[in-house]
Amino acid sequence: MKTTAKRIGLLVLIPMVILMTAWGVLAIYWSDLTGDLLRTVLSGTFGLGTVLAFLCLPNRGRTLIGFLAVFAWIAVWWMSIPASNDRSWQRDVAVLPFADVAGDLVTLHNIRNLNYRTEVDFDVRYYDRTFDLRKLDSVDLLAVYWMGDAIAHIMISFGFQEQDFVTFSIETRKEVGEGYSTIKGSSNSTS
Repeated sequence: MKTTAKRIGLLVLIPMVILMTAWGVLAIYWSDLTGDLLRTVLSGTFGLGTVLAFLCLPNRGRTLIGFLAVFAWIAVWWMSIPASNDRSWQRDVAVLPFADVAGDLVTLHNIRNLNYRTEVDFDVRYYDRTFDLRKLDSVDLLAVYWMGDAIAHIMISFGFQEQDFVTFSIETRKEVGEGYSTIKGSSNSTS
């Protein structure tokens, strides 16, 4: 009975430690630490150190406690990285929208309307518009699948008496010179 419980415990703990290690490696690598070399060395040290500790140290219980302490420190540090809007943003995401609400009237400011000729050649235009919530007559959920069936860009469109429409979506806000990363875009809390 004790052996069965131990095996079940290992079946639960091993995947958890693997996932926590992977998260820690990625958190360090995509953190705000200055320098690619420093982030690479620290993330590699955490990953390799975890593997070696569990393979080489004799007391797995103490090793697990040590791992959990280091992981907790990484998680607390990661969550303490301040979000910032003070960056050199790419032109298509440089201006943030905001809203003013007055009863049933919602004024959206800085609604983005881009005219794309190519992915990198476009005109950026912003406008303000007031929507009357009493005239809202449709809400549509749109999913644009761009990487198989697993990953989609989700948007919500609001229609007002079939005349005015506004669509909301959440996008990765990239800095000038920054490329898009699926994993980083899904996990980065500092964007």
